[in-house]
Amino acid sequence: FYNPSLATLPSVHGHITPTMTASVITRPRRPIVHLNGSPGVGKLTIARYLAKQLPSAKLVHNHLLINPADAVLHRTQPGYQTLRRGIRNSIFSALINEPATFDTTYVFTDFQSDDELGATVCAEYLATAEARHAALVPILLFCDEKTNMQRLVSSDRELHAKLTDVELVTQFRREGDVHRFTGHPNYLEIDVSNFTPDEAAKQICE
Repeated sequence: FYNPSLATLPSVHGHITPTMTASVITRPRRPIVHLNGSPGVGKLTIARYLAKQLPSAKLVHNHLLINPADAVLHRTQPGYQTLRRGIRNSIFSALINEPATFDTTYVFTDFQSDDELGATVCAEYLATAEARHAALVPILLFCDEKTNMQRLVSSDRELHAKLTDVELVTQFRREGDVHRFTGHPNYLEIDVSNFTPDEAAKQICE
């Protein structure tokens, strides 16, 4: 199994390991699909189409995990990342231990950068898939800057309290980068600039 060789990985296993002992491995589970990319690239729309095309799939978009924490703490306050991690671990524990999840493919959307925090969160997905005895399919979605800005200000983003700050995303695109699962056997990078969401989903399925 792919090992990202991250110094943070033991602590990730430390969070998840206590729940692993309850999982009795009898057969492979359906995979976890992780769609990573900058805000406004089209992750959620593509994920919706993908979940419809995959057998027995459920969508867990990143704001389902972010918004509960935002309702309690501001992201600049102490304890915010601990709260975020606790929410993720509750979801990951169910994927590892609950038999009702084993026949379902889970499609997660995410925005994790290539800094230490982003690498740590992505390592949690790796550890969860390993403990679940399921494949992880990490996919990086990207598009050109003009397309990104057009998609960023679409009306439905505000419904999920999503980032719509053009200047902030432009700055990130030019100064930062997203996390890549380089070396993972299932890792894909897909330029979705000229794809419709349905076309992008089909590209992933292929």
